[in-house]
Amino acid sequence: MRRLINALLAFFLPAFVCLTVRAVEELPSWAIKAFNEKLSARYKLFQRMEPSFFAGDFNGDGRPDVALLIQERTTGKVGIAILGSGKNQFKILGAGQSFGNGGDDFSWMDLWSMRHSGKADQLYVGKREAASAVIYWDGSKYKWQQEGD
Repeated sequence: MRRLINALLAFFLPAFVCLTVRAVEELPSWAIKAFNEKLSARYKLFQRMEPSFFAGDFNGDGRPDVALLIQERTTGKVGIAILGSGKNQFKILGAGQSFGNGGDDFSWMDLWSMRHSGKADQLYVGKREAASAVIYWDGSKYKWQQEGD
């Protein structure tokens, strides 16, 4: 039995590790640095959904930003971190921080995508056959707009 388990681990573990490393390596280096310096003590990357991040201009400042799926280490609550490039700024939505109708735990979410709209990109979040919402920048802060229940 032990040999079977070791054989299965030897077969499947390298593929899993490769996927995890590859997903992190696709992140821009500035985003990895910002996450490691500012957020990694409290949060970890949450890679249960694909993609696990989006690159876009979420605050309309003309610079690239990154939205990451994260999980709070102590509570396991899921959310989104939006990292702004060049300013070393970030915003946590969910993951222990209440935001809109999404609450403080986005573990209900089973889909998300990025939408291009006007000056700033938006995030679409939802649960299949249930609720959905758009997260957008209103010029001064991120807002939640419910789309369906």
